[in-house]
Amino acid sequence: MTALGGSSLGGQIGQCLCGAVKVHGELRSGDVQACHCGQCQRWTGGGPLLAVRVQDLEIEAEAEIETYQASNHGERAFCRTCGSTLYWKMQGKPPSFVALGLLDDQSGLSVTEEIFVDYRPAWMPAWPDATQRTEADMLDALAAYLDGGAT
Repeated sequence: MTALGGSSLGGQIGQCLCGAVKVHGELRSGDVQACHCGQCQRWTGGGPLLAVRVQDLEIEAEAEIETYQASNHGERAFCRTCGSTLYWKMQGKPPSFVALGLLDDQSGLSVTEEIFVDYRPAWMPAWPDATQRTEADMLDALAAYLDGGAT
Protein backbone atom coordinates (compact mmCIF):
# COMPACT_ATOMS: atom_id res chain seq x y z
CA MET A 1 0.00 0.00 0.00
CA THR A 2 1.31 3.42 -0.89
CA ALA A 3 0.51 6.55 1.12
CA LEU A 4 -0.47 9.14 -1.42
CA GLY A 5 -1.84 11.90 0.73
CA GLY A 6 -1.15 11.11 4.34
CA SER A 7 0.89 9.05 6.71
CA SER A 8 -1.58 6.94 8.67
CA LEU A 9 -3.81 4.20 7.37
CA GLY A 10 -7.47 5.05 7.75
CA GLY A 11 -10.29 2.60 7.32
CA GLN A 12 -11.30 1.41 3.88
CA ILE A 13 -13.90 3.75 2.48
CA GLY A 14 -14.28 2.33 -0.99
CA GLN A 15 -13.03 0.54 -4.06
CA CYS A 16 -13.25 0.40 -7.83
CA LEU A 17 -15.82 -1.74 -9.67
CA CYS A 18 -13.65 -4.88 -9.77
CA GLY A 19 -12.18 -4.36 -6.28
CA ALA A 20 -8.56 -4.26 -7.46
CA VAL A 21 -8.05 -0.67 -6.21
CA LYS A 22 -9.08 0.08 -2.64
CA VAL A 23 -9.26 3.54 -1.05
CA HIS A 24 -8.44 4.15 2.61
CA GLY A 25 -8.74 7.34 4.67
CA GLU A 26 -11.31 9.60 6.25
CA LEU A 27 -13.71 11.94 4.50
CA ARG A 28 -12.83 15.52 5.39
CA SER A 29 -16.51 16.49 5.28
CA GLY A 30 -19.77 15.58 3.61
CA ASP A 31 -19.02 18.05 0.81
CA VAL A 32 -19.08 16.86 -2.79
CA GLN A 33 -17.55 18.84 -5.66
CA ALA A 34 -19.12 18.57 -9.12
CA CYS A 35 -16.84 19.42 -12.06
CA HIS A 36 -18.64 20.19 -15.32
CA CYS A 37 -15.58 20.77 -17.53
CA GLY A 38 -15.64 19.14 -20.95
CA GLN A 39 -12.93 16.63 -20.01
CA CYS A 40 -14.84 15.44 -16.93
CA GLN A 41 -18.05 15.10 -18.93
CA ARG A 42 -16.31 12.86 -21.47
CA TRP A 43 -14.42 10.96 -18.76
CA THR A 44 -17.56 10.17 -16.75
CA GLY A 45 -19.79 9.47 -19.73
CA GLY A 46 -21.77 12.71 -19.76
CA GLY A 47 -22.25 13.94 -16.21
CA PRO A 48 -19.96 15.89 -13.96
CA LEU A 49 -17.09 14.30 -12.07
CA LEU A 50 -18.42 14.07 -8.52
CA ALA A 51 -15.52 13.99 -6.05
CA VAL A 52 -14.93 14.04 -2.30
CA ARG A 53 -11.87 15.20 -0.36
CA VAL A 54 -10.18 12.43 1.65
CA GLN A 55 -7.85 13.01 4.59
CA ASP A 56 -4.87 10.67 5.02
CA LEU A 57 -5.63 9.19 1.59
CA GLU A 58 -3.97 5.87 0.87
CA ILE A 59 -4.66 3.83 -2.23
CA GLU A 60 -4.04 0.09 -2.29
CA ALA A 61 -2.83 -1.71 -5.44
CA GLU A 62 -0.89 1.11 -7.10
CA ALA A 63 0.14 -1.34 -9.86
CA GLU A 64 -3.52 -1.45 -10.94
CA ILE A 65 -3.68 2.32 -11.47
CA GLU A 66 -3.25 3.79 -14.93
CA THR A 67 -2.82 7.54 -15.39
CA TYR A 68 -3.49 9.89 -18.28
CA GLN A 69 -1.93 13.35 -18.61
CA ALA A 70 -5.06 15.30 -19.45
CA SER A 71 -3.49 18.76 -19.61
CA ASN A 72 -0.30 20.66 -18.83
CA HIS A 73 -1.17 20.55 -15.14
CA GLY A 74 -3.70 17.75 -14.58
CA GLU A 75 -3.58 13.98 -14.44
CA ARG A 76 -6.50 11.54 -14.39
CA ALA A 77 -6.32 8.06 -12.90
CA PHE A 78 -8.39 4.95 -13.49
CA CYS A 79 -8.29 1.24 -12.72
CA ARG A 80 -6.44 -0.62 -15.48
CA THR A 81 -8.65 -3.69 -14.97
CA CYS A 82 -12.22 -2.32 -14.87
CA GLY A 83 -11.70 1.29 -16.02
CA SER A 84 -13.31 2.88 -12.95
CA THR A 85 -12.63 6.59 -12.52
CA LEU A 86 -10.37 7.01 -9.47
CA TYR A 87 -9.21 10.63 -9.19
CA TRP A 88 -7.98 13.80 -10.87
CA LYS A 89 -4.88 15.49 -9.44
CA MET A 90 -2.31 18.15 -10.17
CA GLN A 91 0.77 16.64 -11.82
CA GLY A 92 3.54 16.10 -9.31
CA LYS A 93 1.13 16.33 -6.36
CA PRO A 94 -0.65 13.58 -4.47
CA PRO A 95 -4.40 13.22 -5.01
CA SER A 96 -6.66 14.60 -2.29
CA PHE A 97 -10.04 14.00 -3.93
CA VAL A 98 -11.45 10.67 -5.13
CA ALA A 99 -14.43 9.94 -7.35
CA LEU A 100 -17.64 9.70 -5.35
CA GLY A 101 -18.57 6.41 -7.02
CA LEU A 102 -15.71 4.64 -5.21
CA LEU A 103 -17.28 5.14 -1.79
CA ASP A 104 -19.01 2.21 -0.11
CA ASP A 105 -21.21 4.57 1.93
CA GLN A 106 -22.44 7.81 0.37
CA SER A 107 -24.89 8.74 3.12
CA GLY A 108 -24.71 12.25 4.52
CA LEU A 109 -23.05 13.72 1.42
CA SER A 110 -24.25 16.64 -0.68
CA VAL A 111 -22.94 18.70 -3.58
CA THR A 112 -21.68 21.97 -2.10
CA GLU A 113 -19.55 23.26 -4.99
CA GLU A 114 -19.95 23.16 -8.75
CA ILE A 115 -16.99 24.15 -10.90
CA PHE A 116 -16.79 24.99 -14.60
CA VAL A 117 -20.52 25.75 -14.42
CA ASP A 118 -20.39 27.51 -17.78
CA TYR A 119 -20.04 23.99 -19.26
CA ARG A 120 -22.92 22.42 -17.31
CA PRO A 121 -25.29 20.88 -19.87
CA ALA A 122 -28.53 22.82 -20.31
CA TRP A 123 -30.56 19.75 -19.31
CA MET A 124 -28.84 19.52 -15.90
CA PRO A 125 -30.09 21.86 -13.18
CA ALA A 126 -27.74 23.45 -10.67
CA TRP A 127 -27.55 21.90 -7.21
CA PRO A 128 -29.43 24.13 -4.76
CA ASP A 129 -27.16 26.07 -2.40
CA ALA A 130 -23.95 24.86 -4.09
CA THR A 131 -21.25 27.45 -4.73
CA GLN A 132 -21.01 28.14 -8.47
CA ARG A 133 -17.57 28.73 -10.05
CA THR A 134 -16.97 29.44 -13.73
CA GLU A 135 -14.03 28.49 -15.93
CA ALA A 136 -12.60 32.00 -15.39
CA ASP A 137 -12.87 31.53 -11.60
CA MET A 138 -11.07 28.20 -11.83
CA LEU A 139 -8.32 29.52 -14.13
CA ASP A 140 -7.71 32.39 -11.69
CA ALA A 141 -7.49 29.87 -8.82
CA LEU A 142 -5.10 27.68 -10.84
CA ALA A 143 -2.86 30.66 -11.66
CA ALA A 144 -2.75 31.62 -7.97
CA TYR A 145 -1.94 28.01 -7.03
CA LEU A 146 0.83 27.76 -9.61
CA ASP A 147 2.25 31.04 -8.33
CA GLY A 148 2.51 29.51 -4.85
CA GLY A 149 -0.81 30.64 -3.43
CA ALA A 150 -3.31 28.57 -1.54
CA THR A 151 -5.70 26.19 -3.26
